[in-house]
Amino acid sequence: MLEKVKVVNVWQIAGWNRNVGDWALTYHQHRLLNEHARPYGLFFKFYPLDGQLTYFYPSLVDQMNEEADLVMVGGGGLIFHRPEDKSVSGWGFNISIPDLHRIEKPVVVYALGNNKFAYSNNTFPEMTSIHMRELQKKSIYFSVRTTGVRNDMVSDFDLVPSKIEVIPDTGIYLYDRPISIPFKKRSGPLIAVNLAGDRPHYRYPEPAEENQQICFDILRSALLRAVKELDATIMFLPHLHALDFSPFDKFSEGFPLGGIFSTHLEMPYLYAPPGVLLHPHIPFFTNLYRQADLVMGMRLHSCIFAYGAATRFIPLGAQDKIKHFVEDSGVPDYTVFKEGVKDTSESIYGKIVECLKDEKFDEMLKKSLSAQTKLLRVFNEKIISLFNA
Repeated sequence: MLEKVKVVNVWQIAGWNRNVGDWALTYHQHRLLNEHARPYGLFFKFYPLDGQLTYFYPSLVDQMNEEADLVMVGGGGLIFHRPEDKSVSGWGFNISIPDLHRIEKPVVVYALGNNKFAYSNNTFPEMTSIHMRELQKKSIYFSVRTTGVRNDMVSDFDLVPSKIEVIPDTGIYLYDRPISIPFKKRSGPLIAVNLAGDRPHYRYPEPAEENQQICFDILRSALLRAVKELDATIMFLPHLHALDFSPFDKFSEGFPLGGIFSTHLEMPYLYAPPGVLLHPHIPFFTNLYRQADLVMGMRLHSCIFAYGAATRFIPLGAQDKIKHFVEDSGVPDYTVFKEGVKDTSESIYGKIVECLKDEKFDEMLKKSLSAQTKLLRVFNEKIISLFNA
């Protein structure tokens, strides 16, 4: 006899473009929430709406009120002002305040992230603070992905701190499946390297492109030494279709045969073009993080996936969102290219060797991951309770 299952229709505002990180966090979010909901006879069915590309005009809000049982905002770094989006709110939930007030179904803000960049001059319009405060009032549960984001919400937008929960990004809970890497690994460690090919003016001081290349060259020099002295294999692991592919040709110059490969060339089937559903590939893509011995990541989700795979990682770059993640995770901080720090190829190589030998990293990561996943369960149980009458 088939068990009766109650379907909960969720209209979810998140990132549904071409960044693997955004697709992966929602994939794991959906699976984890439904895993927690299954014993209660509930199934959450998600309807994706891209935060950057969707304007919630009045008729669309009417449809949402008719069809949705739950409106979910997040996860991901939706707290980001891009003038070209022409968002009426100034951030990634493009809905007017009157239409926000018209939403009839429960609203839950889920592990929202702040996409702050060290060298960006973009500032939020005055409307964003008003909008954020109204969203907090409207939401049954309001959560962000790090303590640092909660502090930003209070200082930048004047939100009520006691009504902001901190839960981790769902990318920490991997539902990965084994996949073979079609490249012969050398005898030493497999070091995954994730570089961001977009927004150099946000990530580096001026002259941005020149400083970006300097950082890439210094990192490449350190990794060349790792290949020669540790017999390491470098796995170039881009996230963002096309833009993250672009640094590889220059970055791979000078490596010995078999010393470096890129997943976008060796495993192109993992990179569907923009507009194509990426969820089917996520279990295999994230498994690459479990196969690595060390991850050096510039994108936040490269560090999050490494953490979820219990793989040691070294963050790259001066980004608050990565700093906040490392602080909350409590794992050793080996960050390279921190703001105000002049890293050299020698100092980076030293961090690679030290991190690979750091046995305490594994112990601290395992303990931290267990605690963080419990926070997700507690928050999911609150959402489930809304429909478990």
